[in-house]
Amino acid sequence: MSLPDKSRPQSTNPATPVEQNGDLKAENAALRAELAEARKTNQQYLQNVAHQLTAPLGAIKWSIEALKDPTVPLPRKSKLLSSIYSQATILVHLIKNFALMSNLEADHELGQFRERPEPVDILRLCINLANDFQPQADLENKTGKFEKKTIVVREWEFEETLQGEKVSMVKNLVAQAISNLLENAVKYSDSPGTIYLGAEYASPEKIGKSLVLSVVSTGLPIQPEETKTLFDKGFRGSKAKQKVPAGTGIGLYLAKRVMTLHEGTIGVKTNGKESKFKLIFPLSKLV
Repeated sequence: MSLPDKSRPQSTNPATPVEQNGDLKAENAALRAELAEARKTNQQYLQNVAHQLTAPLGAIKWSIEALKDPTVPLPRKSKLLSSIYSQATILVHLIKNFALMSNLEADHELGQFRERPEPVDILRLCINLANDFQPQADLENKTGKFEKKTIVVREWEFEETLQGEKVSMVKNLVAQAISNLLENAVKYSDSPGTIYLGAEYASPEKIGKSLVLSVVSTGLPIQPEETKTLFDKGFRGSKAKQKVPAGTGIGLYLAKRVMTLHEGTIGVKTNGKESKFKLIFPLSKLV
């Protein structure tokens, strides 16, 4: 009995024109569905952007109108000025996030942001950012009462940890990452309450370890299963969405991308209502 000649290619039946047409129709339908989903996502994102920009602009406009009222007492005007500063800080923060997000979509590798790293006094940077966000922590809430939240920079931790060393970084990017953590802490922490910024090594021994900058607050609990997706683009925790329905879910995602650019990582440790967000730099960044 003769065996088939394996050296010759086995005959295949090419797809008929009808079959090819069916495949093209299926592929076209899949692409149309994907495009429709992308348009829906973009529309929702733009609606959230518009809502978040409108809120601080509306608050600033209302405060300015109140300042023009001669019957408003001076102490009240002082609080209104503080509110204007706070809302302006929120507005600048939002615009920076949206601008960074837009460029990330255009340049996945953050190439447009590859500025030359510089030695930065991280303690001074954190103090400046804390001062910027403190008026927001004192922001008047919907009931007309002022929130009593305090942002504390644990200066002794920075001094004992860094001992005068600076961190090589793209300053504007890391400032935005820290701002995103602070903004979330202010937004979701309890009132009255305290938000802490600290610095430490991942281990008492410096060799082969990491520098950790932390933002610690007590407020909305983060569900254990959510910690795995907390830094994904567009993700928002269930409790966060209940307290603040509008949001884009890009703040923590951007912070993660910034840390990746600096060869570092971002993490979170939770204990009931307490959350500790960590920006982790390799010790090679110390100069």
